[in-house]
Amino acid sequence: MRPLHFSESGKGYPLVFIHGFCETSAIWKEFTKPLAKHFHVYALDLPGFGQSDLLPLPFSIDQVSDAVAQWLRENKIFNSLIIGHSLGGYVALALARRHIDLIKAIGLFHSTSFADTLEKKENRNKVIEFVKRNGVAPYIETLVPGLFFNKENPNIHEVQRIALMTKKETLIAFAESMRDRSDSDEILRNREIIKFFISGREDTVIPPEITKKSAEMSQNCTFFELAAVGHMGLFEAKTECQRIISDFASDLFRDN
Repeated sequence: MRPLHFSESGKGYPLVFIHGFCETSAIWKEFTKPLAKHFHVYALDLPGFGQSDLLPLPFSIDQVSDAVAQWLRENKIFNSLIIGHSLGGYVALALARRHIDLIKAIGLFHSTSFADTLEKKENRNKVIEFVKRNGVAPYIETLVPGLFFNKENPNIHEVQRIALMTKKETLIAFAESMRDRSDSDEILRNREIIKFFISGREDTVIPPEITKKSAEMSQNCTFFELAAVGHMGLFEAKTECQRIISDFASDLFRDN
């Protein structure tokens, strides 16, 4: 397996951005530009997405985090702020649990520490069966608009373009690994791990009450809620999210 594909820009303390389900590192291209003026910004393709090779099947979220940890070590990226969108947040949590020596803090961007409920697991199974029967495109055409609060948001087309590049085996494998992941509540309760949540008030994928519940049980955690935003704050409230992350990172690294 080749090393994970990634892009980097800027200089300074490291910020590592991990994309969500049916996304690639390209999702961060415009979002991270102002952050690269003050930090060393990395964005990687998770295994099977973009230009990164898929892990041997089947695999778990823990194994995905091991691949990311190997990439961090290979590129000598230490003491970083890991920011994960949705699925990327699950990977960030697994990194914090299994490779805490590599990271300084995690940001959960429209993500949760909780395992899937029985209802969510059943929905994942339905997605898997649908994609097996019908392919990726019909699923993506329904998925992407539902991630946004405003269904007329002009960024929907770009997100859809990126999502349509997802290979069927990658989509199915990650749907299975998300379905079967365990909770990461112990990471939230660990005061040694600094963390933040960004939640969309209109998020139907990970509703704000779920994110709030995670934040309330957390130690050493900051919670941000975005009004009139669904699951895609990096597009729907780009400037506000950039400010949140920049301020959080500046405070995090101030004493280094």
